[in-house]
Amino acid sequence: MGIRRTARIALAIALFLTSVPSAFADQVTDRAKQLLQERKAKEAYDLLMPLQSQRAGEVEYDYLLGIAALDAGDAQQAVFALERVLAVNPNYLQARAEIARAYFVLGEKENARREFRTVRASGELPEDARAAVDRFLSALEPQRTFLRGYVEATVGYDTNVNSATDKTTVALPALGGLIGTLDPFGVQRSDGFWGLGAGASLSHALTNEIWALGTVAYSGKFNFEEDRFNTGTIDGSVGARWGRGDNAVIGLLQGQWFDVDSSRYRRSVGGTAQWLHNLSPTQQVTLFGQYAQLRYPSQAPRDANRVIGGVAYSQAIAATYSPVVFASGYAGQEKERDDRYPYLGHKPAGVRLGGQLTFTPQAVGFASLGYEYRRYNGTDPFFLTTRRDQQLDVIVGLNYGFAPQWVLRPQVAYTRNFSNIDITDFDRTVTSVSIRRDF
Repeated sequence: MGIRRTARIALAIALFLTSVPSAFADQVTDRAKQLLQERKAKEAYDLLMPLQSQRAGEVEYDYLLGIAALDAGDAQQAVFALERVLAVNPNYLQARAEIARAYFVLGEKENARREFRTVRASGELPEDARAAVDRFLSALEPQRTFLRGYVEATVGYDTNVNSATDKTTVALPALGGLIGTLDPFGVQRSDGFWGLGAGASLSHALTNEIWALGTVAYSGKFNFEEDRFNTGTIDGSVGARWGRGDNAVIGLLQGQWFDVDSSRYRRSVGGTAQWLHNLSPTQQVTLFGQYAQLRYPSQAPRDANRVIGGVAYSQAIAATYSPVVFASGYAGQEKERDDRYPYLGHKPAGVRLGGQLTFTPQAVGFASLGYEYRRYNGTDPFFLTTRRDQQLDVIVGLNYGFAPQWVLRPQVAYTRNFSNIDITDFDRTVTSVSIRRDF
């Protein structure tokens, strides 16, 4: 249970009954007290609320109504009732504690902090109630630094570890249609694999609106037999987040080191910027832009600069299984640095749809569908045509929290790349199970 529930129960048990004056006790208030003792707040609320027009202003009635309303989920009505109590008796310590709790539920942190501090300073609280107030005050104090981390292990099977065609021969128009035989390592190869991952993220509040951010992560994929296609990735970022009201802006400098067979394959340095706007408590829209310099240490003609821009939307839906859905669209350009190789650069555009369902508090299913179209910038010198790709990506999986901080994730990812050039036309299915520990 979280702070709201554990501290609420402790506070209510410590303060209730002994704090209610008995001078004006009657059948209605006695019954309400009994229902609250039995933790039947909704029944107490339904009993008291219809009498508000006649009895508002009576200290005992308003106090009981405030507690019943708060525990029944109507925090705003609780504030109204408890304000009437404090208007009559400003020194009513228990009513002040309960209105502080109501402010806490409503998210009015400054009001809640003020009232809890007043209650705490009185020195008249029972031990249990004082401990509960301290927990509320601790929850209200803004934490300035957050450090999180994880480790992850994976095992699975990959039907195409080298993302290659399943054809063994291709016709080469540049050579008059000569049939060429592909290198065996350029043809689709399947294998089982295991993987390791770890990462950490740090956020620190510079002010109430500005946070410094940093992340680092490593992931490695190791094939059982096809070890020349083993991969390792290190990602890092540093930046800041500014937030006020329903808006936030995030700017990050990013870097990536991607190795194949323990050799340098690609290095990337760039950045990303995002503007996030909450349309409502359950809806968010995001505008984003990305820039990256892609460098291939052993294949310089492939060096390029990549620019992407797009928009995303996400929404939580109040329905069975608490569905969350998202959609995004993007477009951009990966421009080759060397004008002699225009066929290595391209213009991508795509969409992505997805969502999740919470089947139980421990089991959350997720799925996504992505489509990307790529038109390359020049004629391929071997196939004498401009390459065009259409790539489909489907991911389906389940996050199962089988113990605190532990998650088991079975997942299937399918990729189908349709290309007008044979050697870049392929499909791939990766089935895996991961176990992750968060810190």
